[in-house]
Amino acid sequence: MKRLYEASSGVSEETKESVVKELRLGYMNLDEGMFEQARINFQLAISLDPKCADAYWGLMLLKLNIQNEDDLTENPVTYKNAINLPEYQKAMETASEEKEKIYDTLMEGVRAVNAGDNY
Repeated sequence: MKRLYEASSGVSEETKESVVKELRLGYMNLDEGMFEQARINFQLAISLDPKCADAYWGLMLLKLNIQNEDDLTENPVTYKNAINLPEYQKAMETASEEKEKIYDTLMEGVRAVNAGDNY
């Protein structure tokens, strides 16, 4: 998945640059299995921009031990509790309309599992 790193709209350009830098590092570290460093990057992004949906999403992926977001669509039963995580809730609460659509698409299978709850 091609990722668009975004800070929230209410921060300065300088802060946006710092947030995007931390997000890039966080997702790179996540991809490489460097979970603790990724956590630090995402938490730094949140400290700079408390409404940064991408940082909360990254923390959710960490909590689920997911390196690749495709796992959400390929294994929705495994991650059925993801929608109950506070990190997911915060990501959805702070996401732009465009980002919310991306997250919704990724979580479609997870929500379907929860709607049927027959697993």
